[in-house]
Parts: sequence; C-alpha cells; structure tokens
Amino acid sequence: MDIPKLIPQQPLYSTIEIRWFFSSPIEELLNFVKELSLNKNDPESRTDTYFPMADRPDLGLKVRNNIYEVKQRRDWTLSLPESQPLPGKFEAWDKWSLEKIPEAENKLTGLSISKKRWLTCLDQAFNVRSNFSNPPQEIQVEYTEIKIEATNYYTFALEISGLHSPEKLLEIARKIPIHPRMTAENCCSYPAFILANVLKK
Repeated sequence: MDIPKLIPQQPLYSTIEIRWFFSSPIEELLNFVKELSLNKNDPESRTDTYFPMADRPDLGLKVRNNIYEVKQRRDWTLSLPESQPLPGKFEAWDKWSLEKIPEAENKLTGLSISKKRWLTCLDQAFNVRSNFSNPPQEIQVEYTEIKIEATNYYTFALEISGLHSPEKLLEIARKIPIHPRMTAENCCSYPAFILANVLKK
C-alpha cells in the first residue's frame, strides 16, 4: 500500500521532534515532566494500534480513538547542529488525521501498544498552556510507559509545533534535562523503534 498517495498533499500540521526509548524506567525524567505541569496533569492511559511498514522508518500509521494518524518524516537540517545540546537528532514530521484509509487493515498487520503517558503542554516561553490552538502552536514534553507484546519500554520526548526559528529550537532544547541513559543510539521515532526492536526480534 502506498500510504503517501492516500493522504492530502498539505499536512494538517508539522512538528520538530526528538525522542528516546529505554528498557527500564527513569524517575528523574518522569519527575521533570510532572514538575513542569506543577503536578497537575494526571497520566493518560490508552491503547494505540500501529501499522508498521517494513523498511519505512520515515512513515508512521496508527489508529487512536478511531482516527487514523499518519506521519511522514521530511528532509530537514538544523543549522549549527554542533550547538544542539541533546544527544541524538531532531527530526521533522508532517502529520495528517483521517477518518479512514481504504483497506489499511487488510494490507498491514496491526500492533497494539498500551500507553500510560504523562504529557505537559507549554507555550514557547516554556509556560504551561491552559488552552490549545488548532493547528498546534506549542511545546509538548512527555514521558510514557509503553507495553508491546508483554514487554515494557519507556520513552521520553520533546515535540515542538509552530516553530519558525532554529535559535528558538536550541533555546528550548537547553531547558531539557540530559540523563546519562539518553544517547544518540536510543534516540529514534516510534516507527523506527518498532521496526528495529519489535519486528526484527
């Protein structure tokens, strides 16, 4: 199935993201997300169904709350990458939400991922947001416990939408704590993680 041909040319919105995966919990990162929200955000529990596509770590398809969400990585380069303080690489993603993708379930095998997610939404001054814009113009910092086929993993991520300045990105990145277990090797997107760590077992 050629998913890109099934989505509108213009994305609903775009993001800049960086994410890490771990095999055991990191309390310091969870506490950071909780403290950002002033301990006011309860975790969200849900199950998403992903449809991984072999050899396509640049393309993600999942169903959440009966809505298909498609994300496609696009070419993007951070100017002055040597000044980026976080281990790993930021990626740019275009995103769409669709009510249906014809025959998706018949052509791809779904993978259920249970999640317990702590999420804090911030404005670009790093203040907690009380309202949301559409399309998003915000910063999201998350820590999530996930379960895939009876195996637990943990992920920590920074996602930014509505960003127009590399300098602002670096300013935001410098506010994120760096834990010794955050490395370039375990920095990747959900599609890449699923292909490398679940489907190739």
